[in-house]
Formats: sequence, structure tokens, C-alpha cells
Amino acid sequence: MPAVSGPNTPDPEAVARQIEILGRVARATPEPSAELARAGESLKALTRWLLTVDSGDPRLAGAAREFERLARELDAAGAPTTRYLDGAPELPEERLPNARGTHPLLGSTHPLAPPIELRVEGDRVLGVVTFDVRFEGNIGWVHGGFVAAGFDIVAVQASRLSGRAGPTGTLSVRYLKPTPTEVEMLYEGWFERSEGRRLYVGGRLAPLSGGPPTAEAEGIVVAFPDA
Repeated sequence: MPAVSGPNTPDPEAVARQIEILGRVARATPEPSAELARAGESLKALTRWLLTVDSGDPRLAGAAREFERLARELDAAGAPTTRYLDGAPELPEERLPNARGTHPLLGSTHPLAPPIELRVEGDRVLGVVTFDVRFEGNIGWVHGGFVAAGFDIVAVQASRLSGRAGPTGTLSVRYLKPTPTEVEMLYEGWFERSEGRRLYVGGRLAPLSGGPPTAEAEGIVVAFPDA
């Protein structure tokens, strides 16, 4: 069971604030426009098609021309190097990492996000996800790097339950069995204890319908100095 060391017992007000921030991370804040949401869904569908189409499919030539035309028309090659728009706050805790649904793991509009649906229940941060063909390594299995990336958001966000937050310091993942694609999975993350600025977290990934976990994780988050 998660345990908190005595001198570092979380302050309830600080925890409540961090949970509120976590909610802003989980949601598209602010929400995307209807046009951006539609474009994101279309890009996801096209990506899945591109990864599964036979390389000799006669439709590819026309698709490639259309993709090239759109890239030129939208000046995609000259796009900014960050998804944070001008005017984003300098302090990490004041930024909106999932603005317009663009977070790479949680984002509803990001063409490569699963996405993971994040929420807090009691002393757990939960993330429901179904990895599709975009995340497939071996046939029918999620590539381990994507499994680890899921822990990096779910378990690390659980550090907020300490009342503090910060970036990932270390993350160790144990792969117990292959994680299947096209199966609804549940990440769980929890805060265990703190030692100075080190916030220790744990996590597991298992089928949402029940069954043994496919992976477990342990991590250390380094709390911001002014937290």
C-alpha cells in the first residue's frame, strides 16, 4: 500500500491544488475548435491506414500526391518547432500541456496520441487506454517504449498526490508479459513516499476487464524547488 513518510505528510490544500492542475492536464484546456478536432481524427485514421496498407496498393500514388499538396498548401514544412503558442507562461506549472488537445499521450487532437483518458480516484491516478496499430511492435503487441511512455504520464502525475510536482527523475519498467493492442487497458499510478525533493511513485498496467498486470513501474519525480 502507498505510504507517506511522517515529516512529509501531504498538505491537503496543496494536494487539492495539484489535483486541480492534474485535471487541466487530463482535459484539453482550452478545448480545441471543432475544425481542429475533426482534422485530428482524420489524421489518426489516415495514419492507421498508411501503416496497414499494402505498399503496392494503387491508391497510394493518389494519396501521396494529396498529402504532398496539403503539406505545400498548409506550409507544414515551415511549422513552428513547439506546440506551445506564443504567450505560453515561462513557469512549467503555469503552462497548459494539453492545450487544444495536443498532448502527445493524452491529446484528443494529437495524431499520435492513443489517447490516454486520465482521472483521479482516491489515492490513485488512473489512465484508460486502447493502443491501436500505431503503437504495435511485434504482431498484436504494444511496443514497450509506448508502454513506458504511458507510465511516464500516469505514474509521474501521481506524484501530485504528494501536494508537489516536478519532472521525471528516473523511471524503471518491468515488462511481465506482452501488452496487447486493441484491448482496453488500465494504468494505475500512486504516490508512495518522499525524501526531500524526491517523490517516489509506483504504477501498474493491466486489462481493464481484469487479469494479471502486463507491466509495473517505479519512478522518482524531482519536485520543483519552490513547490
